[in-house]
Amino acid sequence: MKSLTRIAVIGVSVTAVTLGTSTAATAENVTLTTMHGTARVEWVSHGEHLYITDRVADGHSAVGVYEMGTKYYYWNSKGKGTTRHVNLSLPENRAIAVGIMTGDWQGTPTGGLHWDTLTTQTTSTS
Repeated sequence: MKSLTRIAVIGVSVTAVTLGTSTAATAENVTLTTMHGTARVEWVSHGEHLYITDRVADGHSAVGVYEMGTKYYYWNSKGKGTTRHVNLSLPENRAIAVGIMTGDWQGTPTGGLHWDTLTTQTTSTS
């Protein structure tokens, strides 16, 4: 009878450890461009950096986006060939969506965004 009790306790312990263990999302760097290549965002997971580059002199701004529960928009309105660097401080091992689009600033972070240019990818923080 002691053997059966011991086996049952070990079985419950193994099940508890197995159920309590989760796998973290893999943090990876991401580079995305808009469909026509007019803007690019680079996500560097180690240190949580966004680099938003305007690639074409078309009068539109490059807009980097990240979402982790809430969407955040970072505008690069400096023109062709410029890159805006954003150094974020985010919780570790969390899923995050990174994106790039173009826009024409209209006084608010979401005013003038060209939603049809949005490209996104899911990754995680490191």
